[in-house]
Amino acid sequence: MRQLLFIFIATTHFFMTTTVERLHKFLLGSHLNKEGALAVKSALTIVEILVAAKCCFRCCLRFLACANFGLYALQETDLNDAFDQLLYEDRQAKYDVADCAVCTACLGSIQYAASYVDDVYEELKKEDYKADSCCLTCTLPVGMLLRDHLLKVHIINTLLEKYADQEYTSELVRFYRDNSVRDPKDCFKHLFGIEFKEKTGLGLDADGTLLMTVVISHEPTSKDHLFMTELKKPLLNLRTVRQKRMRVTVGDSRPSIIDALKRLDSEEAKSFTSIPPVAPTERAKFETVTLLHTSSHVGGRYLKFSREYSQTPWAIKGRKLTEYSVSECFAEIIRKYHRADDIKFVTAGREDANVRMLGTGRPFYLEIINPRSPRLTDAEYKQIEQEINSQPMHKDNVQVRHLGYIEPKYTSIIKEGEETKTKRYRALVWLSEPLTDQLIERINKVGSTPFTIQQKTPVRVFQRRSAAVRPKIIHTSTIARLKHDVDMDSPEAHYGVLQLHTQAGTYIKEYVHGDLGRTLPNLASVGAIHSADLLELDVMDVDLVWPPQLEDKLEEKKPLNDVKNENNKRPLSNIE
Repeated sequence: MRQLLFIFIATTHFFMTTTVERLHKFLLGSHLNKEGALAVKSALTIVEILVAAKCCFRCCLRFLACANFGLYALQETDLNDAFDQLLYEDRQAKYDVADCAVCTACLGSIQYAASYVDDVYEELKKEDYKADSCCLTCTLPVGMLLRDHLLKVHIINTLLEKYADQEYTSELVRFYRDNSVRDPKDCFKHLFGIEFKEKTGLGLDADGTLLMTVVISHEPTSKDHLFMTELKKPLLNLRTVRQKRMRVTVGDSRPSIIDALKRLDSEEAKSFTSIPPVAPTERAKFETVTLLHTSSHVGGRYLKFSREYSQTPWAIKGRKLTEYSVSECFAEIIRKYHRADDIKFVTAGREDANVRMLGTGRPFYLEIINPRSPRLTDAEYKQIEQEINSQPMHKDNVQVRHLGYIEPKYTSIIKEGEETKTKRYRALVWLSEPLTDQLIERINKVGSTPFTIQQKTPVRVFQRRSAAVRPKIIHTSTIARLKHDVDMDSPEAHYGVLQLHTQAGTYIKEYVHGDLGRTLPNLASVGAIHSADLLELDVMDVDLVWPPQLEDKLEEKKPLNDVKNENNKRPLSNIE
């Protein structure tokens, strides 16, 4: 028993010695005074003033501009003992600390920072986010802004009144007049993070994918700053404005309060508030925590076999123009698996509701908003794909292929592809003249080499696109009869199948019918006939690298210069 007691005493003595040494080292190197010994004396005096005003020792470190978060992490009792030892060595005195007092400066938010972790943990456990790290932002009681300022004024006044004869006073007063108190948010985040990691296993990281906003409030002091509206020259100007159909009071935001405090006259302030501030009787309380995971992305290609599905829900004045849409066929299923709040559907271009998307399918990605499960396994994505493609209502109309997780940096490929890639189309067209061998030859001869058309903004999209003339390249254009043995005197001879390979962004319908002469040349002018019209249109291929695949996921390794494989997918090394 004696041996155990000896070990405990020795360990405690070693810990205390180490703590005192660490604290003393910080005080020697502080900027309170150029001379180390005077810097220590200055710091001990500041702590003496703050402790008398019932501030916690962590806030004392803030007022000493301490940047060593390891010292903030020490227990309040350990900091008290260490400061007591240094004060006793300097002037044979000890700090008079009030038992169980709530800190005048931080209102308990930093003093008891670890105590707020339990509330956040319960919310995190309920939402069940899958994350490796968190990015913490916090909102601390607004009353701390005024209290830090008033305590700073109190320090300067006390130094000039009680310590005017000390050789360090003038430099110390100059320091406080020129410098701000350390931001309490940094301290709170560090202290909160230590306990949070111990409780959840999640570390805090500025680049963390789970964004966590913790709000700590202190209702009794939330209006203390409003005395600045009653000064001879008010420093805060409150006014009522209308925002989102509600009347709200503005003018006392945190930036406004900080700016007002810079201009506040200390003597006039004494008539409205106490300097130093009155010690609080209750600590700051946890108010809310907001959890938001950064968006993740799922990509693939979709095929649309129906001419009655729009790409996204299509309604005018509340009336749906198509009963179903492509996005509605699978967005909700994917949202459900990722346990997300919402989904944003992004595609490489679009087709009209009466246009089919065949061939390799159209590239798309879904931005998953606030996912609880940000990334699924390949097997789970395969399961989602099978579930989408087996829906009784939609399986014959919409299918998806190659569904999988997409790195955020590759989503730009989709938007770039809208204007930079090429597309292939197949159209059923009607011509004002029978499709004779001569007419076929004229059209195919022009279409055998790339040519440029000039397209004015089509009449049908004029309400949503600016007026402009857009040059577009037709890479190839070929036409053929519906049947080889068609009777040239029959109406069927006027119909043909047009195959096009064009620059992305080309208006195919307008190229065929000319859009009242707004697209030139057009199919009729190329064939030297009166007119042409488009009856049905299919998109056969969108030539875009999508979805991107890592080389080690390709079933068959191919040379890097081989840019052709199933569904236009290439190794990432080809993309970059």
